[in-house]
Amino acid sequence: MPDVNFNQLRANIFYFALLVYVASLPYAEAFVSIAAGILFGQAILLMSWKHPSVKLKEYKSLMMVVSIFVVYLLGMIGTADFSFALYELRKVVFWVILPIAFFISPRINIKRFHTVLIVFCFSVLSASVVAVIRLLFKDHLHIEDFRDITIISHIRYSFQVVLSIIIAMYFLISGSSFFNSSFLKRILFFYVIWMIVFLFLIKSMTGIIAFAGTALLLLFLILFKIKNRKMKGVVLISTVIFIITPVLYVYTVWKDFYDIEKLDPQKVEKYTVAGNPYSFDFNSFEKENGYWVKAYICETELRKEWNKRSRMKYDSLDVNGYSYGSTLIRYLTSKGYRKDSLGVTRLSEEDLKAIENGIANYIFVNNRFSIYPRIYETIWELDRYIHAGDPNFQSLSQRIEFIKASFILIKSNPLVGIGTGNWKIKYAEAYKKMNSKLIKENQGPSHNQYLNYLVKFGVLGFVYIFSMLFLPVFREKHKRNLVFWLFLISISIANFADANFETHMGLSFFCFFYCFFLWHSPQEFKSYHL
Repeated sequence: MPDVNFNQLRANIFYFALLVYVASLPYAEAFVSIAAGILFGQAILLMSWKHPSVKLKEYKSLMMVVSIFVVYLLGMIGTADFSFALYELRKVVFWVILPIAFFISPRINIKRFHTVLIVFCFSVLSASVVAVIRLLFKDHLHIEDFRDITIISHIRYSFQVVLSIIIAMYFLISGSSFFNSSFLKRILFFYVIWMIVFLFLIKSMTGIIAFAGTALLLLFLILFKIKNRKMKGVVLISTVIFIITPVLYVYTVWKDFYDIEKLDPQKVEKYTVAGNPYSFDFNSFEKENGYWVKAYICETELRKEWNKRSRMKYDSLDVNGYSYGSTLIRYLTSKGYRKDSLGVTRLSEEDLKAIENGIANYIFVNNRFSIYPRIYETIWELDRYIHAGDPNFQSLSQRIEFIKASFILIKSNPLVGIGTGNWKIKYAEAYKKMNSKLIKENQGPSHNQYLNYLVKFGVLGFVYIFSMLFLPVFREKHKRNLVFWLFLISISIANFADANFETHMGLSFFCFFYCFFLWHSPQEFKSYHL
């Protein structure tokens, strides 16, 4: 009887810790760390090695996952920066505490398993509502960047959104007893629609691509499984539309950017309405919305008219470190206006406020619910990088430089990599070797988990880590666990665009659900497939 009560106590504490963890994920790193501590603490302090759910043969899977942390430890051999190596180890300690906590804790029943998933989805939903409120009132809350509307990193949060969509779809089509009424199914349906819309609202390209890639693979799987010809045709058409729609949308933005006005040096107007000469730089590549930035400029008129209308002086610097004059020129260009006094008078009060806030293109004004500006920004950065070669303060351009430096390091240390704690030193050497224009504060490692592992641990470490991640999935008989596999696929796609396992919220999220699905999936969930 005491053993039964003891095990029940353990099960209740573990269940409570799970709920605290998933409720904290969309909100704060500190809460997640505390919840992880509770999970690990209850497992160690209350563990009973006689618990019937833990069998000796299962330890091999645990050792496989924990050994990923051992790779980081081995990587410290020969480290040139011991303090930074310890910092890296602290970031990846989730590879130890969460697998151990999940493995030696009592297995939960299907009702509690589903409840954890529901609490997670509800927490993600509530965080999305908070984000929308912050977006609607961003001026009052002094939020300058759309990336700051989410409480945690919008990239890391987008992965949680993707998983919540996968889970909601599972509940919707699996016939779970939790959602067996038509009313609750309608709620689930609207939940899925809302979270998809919201995913585009936060404009995390990494999250969107992870969702789209996962959905596309699922569509192909459905297409392969369906035998009915009519249904197969419907799914095939849906798949084609799913592929073509984003391609056409991106092409539209691309065309708007590169459908440039043609300027003939012999035929352009040389003077403003007031009779002052325009300046032109016909060799300049700079463009905004299909108009040349360095054309039709009369700075004399611009300075005078701007200083009349704004309290910010024309030659002073804005929040981005550029002169208000240069921001004004780009903004006028984006609207197709001449850069003269007449152009400034055509600007509305809203336009003036945008320029004063450092916004250089009108499409970024009142377009908070559109993904068009985010795609445009990416194209603009790529164009600027190609022509000027300056990647600084541009997300995509900087990532290209990171990748170039990573390949230099991989080539010089192909088998075992540079080790743990050495990336700052080694990357600095790589950037110097490639004569990168990246300033020191913008230099960093690859935003790609696969390249990151190849740089740090070489081909041997890379192969070992991913073997230790996927072998337990098969050892624990998850071959048909659809939700688990969709989760792994979404993160695998996301890892091409970011080093998610090197961040607190990225790794804590992945490790939690990886271990949760791996050791606590009930048989009904484990065997669910199309």
